[in-house]
Amino acid sequence: MLSGPEDRLASLVANARELVECGYYSDTRASGKRERPSMAAALRDPSDYPIVAEVKLASPTGGRLSAHLAEELIEDFRLGGAAALSVLTEPRYFRGSLRYLEMAVRTGLPVLMKDFVVDDRQVEAAARAGASAVLLIEGAFDRGMAFGRDGLISHAHGLGLEVVLEASDLQEVEAARASEADILGYNRRDLRTFRPGPDLLEEALGALRADGRPSLAMSLMASAEDVRRARDLGASGVLVGSALSTAPCPRDRLRALRVGR
Repeated sequence: MLSGPEDRLASLVANARELVECGYYSDTRASGKRERPSMAAALRDPSDYPIVAEVKLASPTGGRLSAHLAEELIEDFRLGGAAALSVLTEPRYFRGSLRYLEMAVRTGLPVLMKDFVVDDRQVEAAARAGASAVLLIEGAFDRGMAFGRDGLISHAHGLGLEVVLEASDLQEVEAARASEADILGYNRRDLRTFRPGPDLLEEALGALRADGRPSLAMSLMASAEDVRRARDLGASGVLVGSALSTAPCPRDRLRALRVGR
């Protein structure tokens, strides 16, 4: 686990660079020809309000979170009606795996590779595994921890991937809006500390709603009321991680969080 007062986002970006250089992201096989379902389209689906369910086994501050195996979570989320899946692939602090990404792709749902992406080789790993989309974190680029945000977005698009660009404050929201990302996310967690940030959800989602692209409200979604609030403030969907992974029955928990349009 990460502990102490260090900037956790900076530590995780540095860790990502180490993993790239040691070849971790090269250890994926091409998934074969299959259509990549669009995550952006799933967030525009006119049926139930979309929930992106996250395969999250651990966190840098909380250690092991889930008693379930990744394959159990994936199957529960599929049966529980997830609109799409998010899979953490960082192995050291989140206990993620590129193998879990490949497993999730086989459900036929849109799948987001969620990681600390700073290098083309990570984007290429997502494409080889068959993911629909890859996550970028605006704060890593704004604060000079990583460079080439727009080049990574362009590279992802060239490989047939969509890009989810995540912001965690209002300044980052505006910077993200200047990008060519396909989906814009707002994370209520302060990624420097992994603690809840100020409650700026209404302002952030108002700005994203005005942008017109699909948007995701991310983190701290623990109840159907939280989901309804995000819906009513204009988010196209929500991403839910810990509340599902820690549940005794993730499938039932996901069903309890689902709300109408």
